[in-house]
Amino acid sequence: MEFRHLQTFQSIAHEGSFLKAAEKLQYAQSTITLHIQQLEAELGVKLFSRRGKRTELTVAGRTLIDHADQLLHRAANLQQTMTDLVAGEAGHLRIASIEPVASIYLPVILVQFCHKHPKVRLTLEVGVTQLISQRVAAGLIDLAICSPPSANLELTFELLFHDSIALLIPDTHPLATLDEISVSSLGKERLILTEEHCPYRNILEKALLSEGVNPFSGIEVMSLEALKQMVRYGLGIGVIPAAAIAFPPPNTIARSISGLDMKLPVGIVFQSEANFPGSVLHTLVSDLKTGLKNAHLNPTDR
Repeated sequence: MEFRHLQTFQSIAHEGSFLKAAEKLQYAQSTITLHIQQLEAELGVKLFSRRGKRTELTVAGRTLIDHADQLLHRAANLQQTMTDLVAGEAGHLRIASIEPVASIYLPVILVQFCHKHPKVRLTLEVGVTQLISQRVAAGLIDLAICSPPSANLELTFELLFHDSIALLIPDTHPLATLDEISVSSLGKERLILTEEHCPYRNILEKALLSEGVNPFSGIEVMSLEALKQMVRYGLGIGVIPAAAIAFPPPNTIARSISGLDMKLPVGIVFQSEANFPGSVLHTLVSDLKTGLKNAHLNPTDR
């Protein structure tokens, strides 16, 4: 099985047509067709089917694309390592992170890293743990900073810190006079929650449900900044990572929930067989570990 055949197959699968793949790879369309014919003959299966003008993956094609993405990603990593040995540090590092780590903690660390390694191309994706950990497992990104991933992904998780969860309250709200908010007092309040698969929300829901309080009030917001502004203008009480409200917006205050220790474990997630030493990725991992631990211990230094 030739890598160029897999690259052609991957391009067709991602671009959606033979023509677009030919344009991307700068091949003649006849070459694209020949590559797929040779790959299908070698595997003994049909990889694509046509519905009118559309090109779709068959069941065999959908199975192959998962493996092809991982194989080609690992081949690219190997080629990058060889290039680094010859030409010095270069390449493309792809990382992902949950919020608010991505917007609060990472910028300073990544700016310093990019200044030290100007030839390195860096991509940062932002999402929830469920999605970005799956992308690590699939080999589509090199590492993620998030909460512990699902065990069935067989990834390695290295704990860096625990991030607290807090409440953001309008300063005119009756509960704003309290230093801590009791669980029972939240039962009739309108809570503004983050998106469904957000690990911070999951921890809060489990904690409150165990105390007989259902926190769902019908309002979900996928942007932490938008959530904070909604609280500012009196829509309700926001449930938010404490780091995101180290400096609350005007007309709001931050409070904790009494009797509940709600902290999210946050760490670095990568494939179990990943080998970092000697590569520029190892340097980034080291910078992330040091920078994130220090930033969390000294939040006023951000």
